Amino acid sequence: MMKLTKLITCLLLPISPLLAQQRTGRVFEDQNANNQFEQNEKQLADIVVSDGYDVVKTDNTGTYTLPHNPKARFLSVTIPSGYKATKTHYIPLRGEVKNLDFALTKDTVQQADFLRFIQITDTETPLYGPWIDNVRNYAHQQKASLIMHTGDICYEPGMLFHAKQVNSELMGRPTYYTVGNHDLVKGEYGEKLFEDLFGPTYYSFDAGPAHFVVTPMPNGDYKPSYTADQIISWLKKDLAAMDKSKPLIFINHDFFAGPDFILKGEKEQIDLTQYNLKAWFYGHWHNNFVFKQKGVYVVCSNAPNKGGIDNSAAQFVVVDIDKQGIKGIQPVYTNLRDHVQLVQPTADQQVTSKEALPVVVSAYDSERKIQSVAMEIYAHESGKRLSSVQLSPSGDWLWQANIPFGKQKGQYDALITIQYENGEQALKRQSFNLVDRAENDMKLQWSTAVKGNIWKTSPLIVGDKLFVATMDDGTGTNHAITALDKRTGKMLWSLPTVNSIKHKLRYSDGILLASDVETNVYAIDANTGKIRWTKKPSNPALPTFVSGPALEQGVYYSGLGKRMSAIDIKTGKVLWEGVDPSGGEATPAELSVVDQTLLAGYNWNALCAYDTGTGKLLWKRQEDGLRFRSGGVTAKDGYLYTTGLNGLFKLNLKTGEVAQKSIKTDDFKVMASPGIVEDLLVMPTSTNGIKAYDLQTLTEKWHFVTGEALVYTSPYSSPDQHKPVGTVESSVTEVKGKLFFGASDGYIYVLNKQGKLLSKFNLGAPIFSEITADGDFIYTADFVGNVSCFKL
Repeated sequence: MMKLTKLITCLLLPISPLLAQQRTGRVFEDQNANNQFEQNEKQLADIVVSDGYDVVKTDNTGTYTLPHNPKARFLSVTIPSGYKATKTHYIPLRGEVKNLDFALTKDTVQQADFLRFIQITDTETPLYGPWIDNVRNYAHQQKASLIMHTGDICYEPGMLFHAKQVNSELMGRPTYYTVGNHDLVKGEYGEKLFEDLFGPTYYSFDAGPAHFVVTPMPNGDYKPSYTADQIISWLKKDLAAMDKSKPLIFINHDFFAGPDFILKGEKEQIDLTQYNLKAWFYGHWHNNFVFKQKGVYVVCSNAPNKGGIDNSAAQFVVVDIDKQGIKGIQPVYTNLRDHVQLVQPTADQQVTSKEALPVVVSAYDSERKIQSVAMEIYAHESGKRLSSVQLSPSGDWLWQANIPFGKQKGQYDALITIQYENGEQALKRQSFNLVDRAENDMKLQWSTAVKGNIWKTSPLIVGDKLFVATMDDGTGTNHAITALDKRTGKMLWSLPTVNSIKHKLRYSDGILLASDVETNVYAIDANTGKIRWTKKPSNPALPTFVSGPALEQGVYYSGLGKRMSAIDIKTGKVLWEGVDPSGGEATPAELSVVDQTLLAGYNWNALCAYDTGTGKLLWKRQEDGLRFRSGGVTAKDGYLYTTGLNGLFKLNLKTGEVAQKSIKTDDFKVMASPGIVEDLLVMPTSTNGIKAYDLQTLTEKWHFVTGEALVYTSPYSSPDQHKPVGTVESSVTEVKGKLFFGASDGYIYVLNKQGKLLSKFNLGAPIFSEITADGDFIYTADFVGNVSCFKL
């Protein structure tokens, strides 16, 4: 008996260490979704499982075996297409873990050849905001299969909040997270809290026709335990196991692969283009920037709950993928529900008997897609229905039609019906008058919808033409430079551009000049729309170029830092290129030339002055909030007037020395430059409309309050604080002794010089660009791409 016991002991000795060196489990279809394997449930073969170091596949019994790696902290399963995790896609390995099975359930939302997913990023908040409901409801309404947060959940409070409120269970769709720089926090190692709340920092999954890979930010506020070599070594194994016919979608908090899409560590590197790479999604920069290189979409989005650092609109991104790759990219602006506004006919519509009645409606919803817009017209007195019409879409927000209508003078009621794709409806009733002659201060003459959105590009009037440029923060099919007849709004020509143009156009001697967000420069024959010359960068780069270029004495100034250049507009010859400093964020502030000095801002860095002839840096200022460069400068009598974070400044043009400053409680992070109107300095604000200050003392003289922003653009402005956000991004234009400006609430305002309201007009869409005056007419361009002409 003793000999038998010794024999059994000997036999067991080599087995225990062997078992300790392996981890074994199953991947199965959890038919009743109880997260427990039962005998009748199907075990899934050929499914990838990893511990972050080794990658294996389940055998034909659905079983996997991984070597025991003491450094591994998680097991994760690459969820196959058509499935979702019953609980999570990972199993923590801390402590004694007995059950290493992965339970998967069928995902009925997914399709084999099509996938819709939502990207959110940089929410940085512990507060519940309307964006959460928008994302959840949009995902449900539009059948999005998953939600991807690309990082900067932000410090302990934000991470704890998101883990409780923005998770797969409450959002109703699998919700994944990426590590951002502000998600590496104090602890045993930088990613410890992230792992406790969200699981591994790098992993993969399949969904629809695509393979997704999620990797962490290389560095951040606290040092992570992972290394680039460690991640690349795992990535090679993961991609070796993927189906090479699937599009590869790469997810990280930042874009750092460079133009060749090669990831590099100290010893390891991998070329992602060898694995059918189709897109790289990221955040970090708080801006909206999409470009395409080597057939790969590189997509940055701003946060859904606040304005971007470069005043990009708050949004989430909806992405459609098919077997070939990216099929569609669409930004969705948050916090709008049943937004409906009759733009035309106006309250007092002047018409002639020869023309049809033009109808323009602005309509938008952050959660539901609009299927159709219809309008019925009723006689105001009798209530008799006189006409009805279906409107046609002219962009994300705009719907238009011409109604054959007996236009006798009188008051009428318009009933607008919005039909959503989910079967719901919204109704809005508005009244208008048909008159022989409108008596209001601004009489709408025409409005024309151009394809794409319009950000800071004011209408430019040259002779009988109006020029405007558009942007497209989605797939990139609607950015162009367009010429209209200024009298009728009729399109004369349109020239597609490589990428979005977000700021002002310039003109001189028959040449129209523009710069897009990649710093492509276009010199165009203003009459024909034909390109005379272009200047192209070697590759798209961050930060984006969203500033207004400058033009002075036949020289065009464009770009920032190492990409800034002075160009002869006749020949396209670069006179000088590349200046200091480098770094900082994109700024929507205009470049300005004053007395042979070029003024340029670098957001979160400095306001700089350069010699226009050489590009030599003359001075820079960054103290007292001057490093926050959202807005531009205005010159008078050898001084510059500008704003910083919350201060007004008067600077010496030649030296940059601060001659006067006044620190306020106002937030001046808007795209506007100060306006000088006689003895007043008129300045828009991020949250409080327009304020006017004494030009000599910088003390407040009056304050005009606007309405709540329809779209949030000013950096970090947000409805989550439950405080009014009356943003004005447009500088004030003085016309015939009156002050004109557009606001983010959708109105054009007209004030007198004492700040009293004279009139206003609701365009139903945010207005970020300046109003352009030309004789007795003013021209506006709103965010949704509607260009309008008013007679004063």
